[in-house]
Amino acid sequence: MAARLFAFLFSFALSFFSLFIFSSATSPSSGCYWTACQSKWLGGCGAGHFSADQSDNCNGLCAESTDPPCLPFHSHFHCCVPETPRVTNKCVQCKSKLDFGKEYICCTDCSDPAIMNKGTKLGYCKTGADFAMQLKPQETFKWVAGPWMECSSPCDGGVRYRDVACYGSMSDTSIKHYPVDDSSCSSNDMPPRQEACNTQRCSESVSTMLLDERKKATGMSGWLVAFIVLLGLTAAGGIVFAGYIYYQRTYSSNGFVYIMLEGYS
Repeated sequence: MAARLFAFLFSFALSFFSLFIFSSATSPSSGCYWTACQSKWLGGCGAGHFSADQSDNCNGLCAESTDPPCLPFHSHFHCCVPETPRVTNKCVQCKSKLDFGKEYICCTDCSDPAIMNKGTKLGYCKTGADFAMQLKPQETFKWVAGPWMECSSPCDGGVRYRDVACYGSMSDTSIKHYPVDDSSCSSNDMPPRQEACNTQRCSESVSTMLLDERKKATGMSGWLVAFIVLLGLTAAGGIVFAGYIYYQRTYSSNGFVYIMLEGYS
């Protein structure tokens, strides 16, 4: 009886020891993987890895053991090793990425990355893809000035204004520039928003010339005014002439007949 108990305990310990040696020897040096069905007590992950997930039913992958006492103490482990992100250029195209200010962290297969330590950026990809990092496209800022408006005075000094705003742009030329807060641009490089204009003195000839130019720009031309006046006079003359002819034909004839009848009587 004692011999059978000793043999059972020895085989039990030997099975656990062999499973531990197997899991340590066959573990990948990095990334994530599902182990075979391993011991819950000794762990299913190799050296340097940790258990990111596990399943008591081994997802149906555990065959029934020839050693009945071992079966209840096994599990299926999802083993991962934390990594620092590797530099890549694939993060921008992934929707599942983490924003770390000046850089993105992602998995190269665009699966969800897992961060264990935000300070050191240690993490892993559960799918076994590379844990990667990409710097954001470089953003630059510059002042953009619009056209000058009309001067406030034609002479003797005036002021004109224009719009000046700060715009941002990316090193990626497919992204158009966009307005940002003025604090993003350097105040030392800011173009002036206003300046003096038409500082020459106003002489009489200059004033007259400018006045004529304004009249030409805002009023009707001289020949058009003369034509309208002439047309008005012609119309008035026509009306007067027509009235005179009408008067002669109507009132003058009747008076003549009246005079003849008076003489006859």
